[in-house]
Amino acid sequence: MHKRWRNLASITIALVYSVGCAGCEMAERDIQQSIVELELARPATSREAIWIQVHAGALPRGTEIRVSTSKGVLLGTVSPFGGPQGPEAVTYIIPLPQTALVGNRVQLRLEVDEPGAPVRAPRSGEVESINLIHVPISH
Repeated sequence: MHKRWRNLASITIALVYSVGCAGCEMAERDIQQSIVELELARPATSREAIWIQVHAGALPRGTEIRVSTSKGVLLGTVSPFGGPQGPEAVTYIIPLPQTALVGNRVQLRLEVDEPGAPVRAPRSGEVESINLIHVPISH
């Protein structure tokens, strides 16, 4: 009798681990899909900086979109806190360090951090567009 319970416990533990691994693989795949590569139409001049322009759709209160380099260095966050609430897209701009550009390209990681939920890739409508823009600077 004890042997049967021990076998059942072993099978249960194996199933729990396999379900856990499937969830990890799914989360890993979602994060991989959140990498975005952007290319500049032209290089910045000495009087320009490059910034990231994010048009974000409606986000639930407390939810934010983290924008990082592909290596995980946080560049900024997009959050509806203090912004207008509603279905319209809101534009956010985030400075991009020159070191993040390789040639005229940059890879960005977008992750949604929603209270009470694991970090995930943005869903349809949460990020309507993301672009690199030239911003004039003064010396």
